[in-house]
Amino acid sequence: MAAAAMDGVQRARLWLRPEPFDFALVQSPPSQRLTYQALRKLCAAVRAKSAPDQSEMLSYHHWKSFATNKLGVAEDIAWGYFESYHALMGRMGEQYRLCREFRDTASPEELEALRRQVKVSLLKFMLFLVVQLSSQVSMRSLSTKDVAVGSRGPPLQAATAKVTEEYLQMQFFLKELPQILYLLAAPDSYVGSASKLVNLVIPKSSVDALGFLLEGTPDGRSVLCVSDIATAQSNVQASGYSKLTQSFSVAKLQAWLQEEVQPNPFGVEACIAKRRAAETVARAPGPHVLPLVVGKSATNKPYAPRGHGLVLFSQVNGQTIARDKVDIGDCGVVIKRCNNSIFYLLAPMRFVRLERCRGLTIVLGAVRTFVKLAHCQEVQLHATAWVTHISDCADITAHVYTPCRPLLLYGNRNITLAPYNTHYPRLAEDMASLRLCDKLDLWDRPLCTSSERSGQTEQGCHLMEPSLFSMFVTPFQQLECTEAKVRGQHIALGSSTSVICGDVSALWIRRGRVSTDQLRSNLKAYAMICVSMWPCACLGLRAFG
Repeated sequence: MAAAAMDGVQRARLWLRPEPFDFALVQSPPSQRLTYQALRKLCAAVRAKSAPDQSEMLSYHHWKSFATNKLGVAEDIAWGYFESYHALMGRMGEQYRLCREFRDTASPEELEALRRQVKVSLLKFMLFLVVQLSSQVSMRSLSTKDVAVGSRGPPLQAATAKVTEEYLQMQFFLKELPQILYLLAAPDSYVGSASKLVNLVIPKSSVDALGFLLEGTPDGRSVLCVSDIATAQSNVQASGYSKLTQSFSVAKLQAWLQEEVQPNPFGVEACIAKRRAAETVARAPGPHVLPLVVGKSATNKPYAPRGHGLVLFSQVNGQTIARDKVDIGDCGVVIKRCNNSIFYLLAPMRFVRLERCRGLTIVLGAVRTFVKLAHCQEVQLHATAWVTHISDCADITAHVYTPCRPLLLYGNRNITLAPYNTHYPRLAEDMASLRLCDKLDLWDRPLCTSSERSGQTEQGCHLMEPSLFSMFVTPFQQLECTEAKVRGQHIALGSSTSVICGDVSALWIRRGRVSTDQLRSNLKAYAMICVSMWPCACLGLRAFG
């Protein structure tokens, strides 16, 4: 590799994909029985019981049996693992089909029969479970000298250097790399333990699965899976790849990965670094153009490859921020340490993450994967997303439309869940582009996955009382008529309120929350509010029934 670098050949750059580490966590802390030995036993059992052409696929039936009997995980949490994995993989067509089938089931037995048919990649799901162990890495117990990254990554030399989340994730990955490769190695090459990797080989298909955690670029422009980079002619000697056997030497592959893995050039820290560089330029005399800096926000969208765009809002205080598809379309959005502000992010996005925020009102467009709130207080959220994560938050009101059960992790207090209740131009189009329209809405079925389960579901989280429900007005003019499909009928903005009234009457009477007389007296006024913002009403309110 050194010779190649001297000859002018550009070296490969590898980095961790942020989504698995940011959003894969289902339980915190994970089950104490979740160990590498247990995962190897699961792989061996699945391969022994499956047909040869299905030996690398894991069915929900096998996973549920293992999770409940070996890990001591409840059945609903076991399915939560599968839901989170599907959302991370981003297979919208398959997710859409499953949700349609689940919505049409008439009994728990039919639902269980459908779930038993769901299968996922065995090795990628094993890596998904390995990520669960990363929550055991404590930032307080980690000093800067403990952070070991690839030799080409920027070092943390100063004693006061900040240990970031990305460095923690890299430290976890590099520390666990021998165990990960031992887990992925060919079953017939298991000898000794993970500390003895000299004679082990790993098939190329297993390194393909490693792409769940790693990606990179061979030339600084295109982003490829780690297996494509490792098998390139310029890297085969260093990575230990044999074209004859279509496999890797695990010892060489480990050394190559430890050498090449570095911080994500399209991650949050890279965005912050570019913003600081732009601010430094701005302080110098002379005219300047600063496309990356808007207050305390930063973005890599002008130069990031497709699917890697990121927008960061940090330390926004007492402001109103509005962004549309031009600014944040198909980007991941991170909002950190913002206070007493209003955000209107009205476009389809890959993911949205809120960290250490207080006093925010945030309206989101359609989100392809996850909306995550962590360490937040007094936040009012309006979002449509596949999965909603809430952990260590207090006084949160979440109006969500989600086909997956909202996940409540550790430390939540006073979480209020309610149906999605607002609208903006192109909402229906954005949701349809992510296959979020006309699906199962499980906003009112939160799943508490914390080990501190006692009392959290009853005291830490509750559903909003109907008498407190109201529509939220997004202050942007309706430029076009938006229509939505409700129970087989296309209803346009301004149509009859009869369908709304029918849904609202099913709304609270069936749940015994409001009497028929009480509902009838307020139904007309309520329908007038709903019809003014029809598309969101038809999506959120029918979920009450």
